[in-house]
Amino acid sequence: MEKELTIRRMTKEDVEDVAALESACFSRPWTQKDFSESLEKDYYLFYVGYMDGRHVATAGLTITAPEADVTNVAVLRDMRGQGVAYRLLSEMMEDAASLGVSDFTLEVRSGNEAAIALYEKLGFVSEGVRKGFYEDPKEDAVIMWKRG
Repeated sequence: MEKELTIRRMTKEDVEDVAALESACFSRPWTQKDFSESLEKDYYLFYVGYMDGRHVATAGLTITAPEADVTNVAVLRDMRGQGVAYRLLSEMMEDAASLGVSDFTLEVRSGNEAAIALYEKLGFVSEGVRKGFYEDPKEDAVIMWKRG
């Protein structure tokens, strides 16, 4: 039987789980305080994905309509490659579009081929590089856009 992925907006009850997932996925993660503060600002939009009561994914963006910057995408290692990030980002971007967002941008590590493929599947295209953007380890970022 296929497990059901539940996607919804992040609430304060999710912050601890979201911060733990960030810590497991990134060398420079957002903190619980960062996520708590984002809930107080109307220009942040964060979503969570749960499966069988387990937090498996998070995605967020900053809105400056008509644009939005995808700031965070994290998926539990054992859940990657199963379409979780695609579904989460699709729903989040659809909701952002209803708030007046037509163009989305993001940075992704140049060596993260799986993420780049995901973003291309969502309609993003590479429009540049930020040299040395990432630390731990040092790496360039590919700048990607999905324009309405």
